[in-house]
Amino acid sequence: MMKFGALFSSLFVAALCFGQKVDSFDMKVADYRLLLSRKVQAECGVNEAQRARLNKVADQEKAKIEPYLAQVQKEGRSQDSLRTDKTYLGMLDELRLRVLEQLSLPQLKRLRELTLQSIDIRGILNVTVADKIGMSAAQLKKVRDIFSAYVKASTAIIKDVNQGIASKYKNTKVQTQAEAKSLNDSMNRQRDEELKKHKPQFDKLEKETKRDIDAVLSAKQLAAYQALQGKPFNPK
Repeated sequence: MMKFGALFSSLFVAALCFGQKVDSFDMKVADYRLLLSRKVQAECGVNEAQRARLNKVADQEKAKIEPYLAQVQKEGRSQDSLRTDKTYLGMLDELRLRVLEQLSLPQLKRLRELTLQSIDIRGILNVTVADKIGMSAAQLKKVRDIFSAYVKASTAIIKDVNQGIASKYKNTKVQTQAEAKSLNDSMNRQRDEELKKHKPQFDKLEKETKRDIDAVLSAKQLAAYQALQGKPFNPK
């Protein structure tokens, strides 16, 4: 089991590889969180020596990041404040740089391809990707507006579900921490069950959004994006 899993779960990617000149596109787009999967590691050709180095990097960076996060919590700052925290963001930049130093250029390229496959058409919301396939500023704005509408509609469904669950327990009193945990677990289970009932709505929204975004792009642009995704990855 890779020890860097928990630390990597909320971070993003960029890097230099073995002192070679890195493709800036791959550097900006590849998401190393995918490396948490053993199947992705195998697809990218990550070997045991690289895995050991990744663990070492994670341990070293964790020793820097965790105390800072504890300080943030002690100061009563919210998680949202970290989005603009230069110190924290600098730590993430250092981490992602050191992580992808462990990959060769072909490995980084494959990781970028798998990243774009994993996020499907949403990849073109990234200005770096949009530029790469020749999208105009007007096209990028249009697809971002389409996706924003999708997020708004999806969020509204989730909000309704959350409010419905919360209303059932608004007068419930708990006396102990164990009771609070039990109540929270029960609410989460019911929330998950309710969201599953809305899966057809989510699927419909996603299908319509992809269709509308595809319509904004030319055939040439769509083909260019598909090429950036590389060979389909179908892990067994």
